[in-house]
Amino acid sequence: MTPTAIHEWPSFAHAPDLDDLPPLQRPTGQTLAKYIWWDGEIREAEGQAVHYYSNALHYGSGVFEGIRCYPTERGPAIFRLHDHMRRLLASAAIYGMNVPYSLERLVEAAADVTRVNGIANGYLRPLAYFGQGPVNLTPKRQCAVSLFIAARELGAFLGEEGLRRGIRVTISSWRKFHHTMLPTTAKATGHYANSVLAAHEATDRGFDDAILLNQDGTVAEATGENVFFVKHGELVTNDATSSILPGITRDTVLKLAADLHVPVKIRAFTRDELMMADEVFLTGTAAEVTPVREIDGRAFEAGPGTIGAKLQKAYLSAVRGLIRQHDDWLHYV
Repeated sequence: MTPTAIHEWPSFAHAPDLDDLPPLQRPTGQTLAKYIWWDGEIREAEGQAVHYYSNALHYGSGVFEGIRCYPTERGPAIFRLHDHMRRLLASAAIYGMNVPYSLERLVEAAADVTRVNGIANGYLRPLAYFGQGPVNLTPKRQCAVSLFIAARELGAFLGEEGLRRGIRVTISSWRKFHHTMLPTTAKATGHYANSVLAAHEATDRGFDDAILLNQDGTVAEATGENVFFVKHGELVTNDATSSILPGITRDTVLKLAADLHVPVKIRAFTRDELMMADEVFLTGTAAEVTPVREIDGRAFEAGPGTIGAKLQKAYLSAVRGLIRQHDDWLHYV
């Protein structure tokens, strides 16, 4: 997968306790890879199609993951691949989807499609879905399950300038659906209609992203990311009781914070608490660790010297194999 253009990764040279990272060359486009893994075999991606009467297309009955591959000194490595595939299978089980592949087969398939496309720095999208069948809401009875793993270029998801200086965010007027309405711990395709509405609202209002509140007014998450804030040196984020998808990047950052002796509290928090924070940042596979410089006109600290910058550098070190104690997070291709 040949990148259309590359840029040097921003260096937070003054972030405490961490040496400068060597430059990371990133694609600026989102070119699709030539090959895709689909139902057990590598195929040419061009010309593949989902049937127009697939249940997933009409009712959102699919589950998916987003997984990054990074260049390392030992070659391309897929970050936390087993964890992503475990969550894919767990999401499928919640929706009654009988995926005909084991965890290890899916891990092998992800490595195969990465290798055949020559990917060193890219993004994988495994997606399992209910296919063609009757027009009803019980697809597990008569709709076959298909699964593909697609690949594409992906650089800085929320923009390189956003990674340097932070992004501008708004609090959405749309609320996050409650975990008693839909299983928020499942990463399901239909769930993201909620995020599409919030993301459209944000961009229409000139912001980079949106944060959604729960029905009780506490903070849930951003459109595709978990929310962290820092107050008086303490790192705070919420958990599944706040109707979030507990992200794998979120878990990674919590582990890195423990390594760096950053005090952490995991609890529900209000919009007021968020607006009074010293720092705010978002985490997700696509967004990685992205600082927030503004929420609805309220400015926050971002960039060199902040806890967010320290954790961003630690995260980008880990995904590139530069933190040996976390080498088990990497699946080398």
